[in-house]
Amino acid sequence: MPLHRQILLALILGIALAIGLHWVDAALQAQVLFVTSLVGTLFLNALKAVAIPLVVVTLISGVGGLDQRLGRLGSITMSYYIGSTLLAVLTGLLIANLLTPGLGITPPDGGWLANSVVPAHLVAASSDTSPWTAALLLLVPSNLFAAASDGNLLALIVFALLFALALRTLPNAQRQLQRQFWDGLHHILLTVTLWVLKVAPIGVLALVCTSASQMGWAALKPLAMLMFSVLLALLMHATVNLGFILWRVARVRLRDHASAMSPALWMAFSSASSSATLPVTLRCLHDRAGVDKGVTGLTVPLGTSMNMDGTALYECVAVLFLAQLLGFDLSLAEQLIVVALSLATTLGMAGIPSASLVAIAVILDRVGLPPEALGLLLITDRPLDMARTAVNVWSDSVAARVVERFYISDTPQDSEANA
Repeated sequence: MPLHRQILLALILGIALAIGLHWVDAALQAQVLFVTSLVGTLFLNALKAVAIPLVVVTLISGVGGLDQRLGRLGSITMSYYIGSTLLAVLTGLLIANLLTPGLGITPPDGGWLANSVVPAHLVAASSDTSPWTAALLLLVPSNLFAAASDGNLLALIVFALLFALALRTLPNAQRQLQRQFWDGLHHILLTVTLWVLKVAPIGVLALVCTSASQMGWAALKPLAMLMFSVLLALLMHATVNLGFILWRVARVRLRDHASAMSPALWMAFSSASSSATLPVTLRCLHDRAGVDKGVTGLTVPLGTSMNMDGTALYECVAVLFLAQLLGFDLSLAEQLIVVALSLATTLGMAGIPSASLVAIAVILDRVGLPPEALGLLLITDRPLDMARTAVNVWSDSVAARVVERFYISDTPQDSEANA
């Protein structure tokens, strides 16, 4: 059975197991959830352990092996990141204003904020520094090993890019030797990744079972409209916006690309981690979609930290939802501030635990909304995190397709063939 079908089956079985646990006694339920939580954590740790070195090695191998068109390639990549994220935020803004998910809902006794509890680390992280200051501090850490331990991919990406650019300045013989070393190391890491992926269905089943059991179905009802609005906006961005870019810019059929990327999308949805999904994304783009290695070596690791369409969209919808729910009428100028901060914080808060919640706390503070409102989002954060992570990965794959079209069409071989 193909990997994506195994993952889909594991998702279904995980939900079924979570439902079944409600019919057993509390002691057995606790034991099963302990096992599934342990297995799921082990699987995520294994993926993240290989993802960190894979990011660095893939960038060095990919960028170091590119020819002199790197400047053009990088500019196309960054232009796509900014454009696609802006489209995502504007889509969220449109849906939030059309559906107004926070209006027409009767508050409970004591108001919406009576029982809201915000984790202390979220409040501290949001109030310590501005998003721009946080972004700069993430770029240049004092210790690269500490950055790797903290999951600060942004700093590792910057270092890997600088290392790869320095590699390109070496004399030809030394450059070829370095390229062989990094290409070999990249192959070794991909092989280890394939070994880890053989147990992916078991890990996905455990993760989904644990999340579904802890989330509780009844708790989703008060925020069902928020979930519907976010999911609708994510679907519109993934199919309409990015689908149009695939069709008109990359010249790729949406259905074909979705089929090629399905294992990575299911993995992103179940794990809610773009970093953990990185090995699967690279494998799908290389083996199933046939995208050039030099293109994926730049776009995918870079997109893991800098291209977060789904996260930016969610931040925008969530802030407008809270404003509507609490009776705050945000003006057009204030909504544009929300759009700008959603763009900034998807980069500025990279590498911080619960990054989207921290970013929302920053935006709430900037537009004058009470930070306690963040506690209302904690109920639905996990399922929406799964959905927006899948959109993040989908956008990274579209970026690779777009960049590849310009990269391949600009090769000397193609130019000679056309002549």
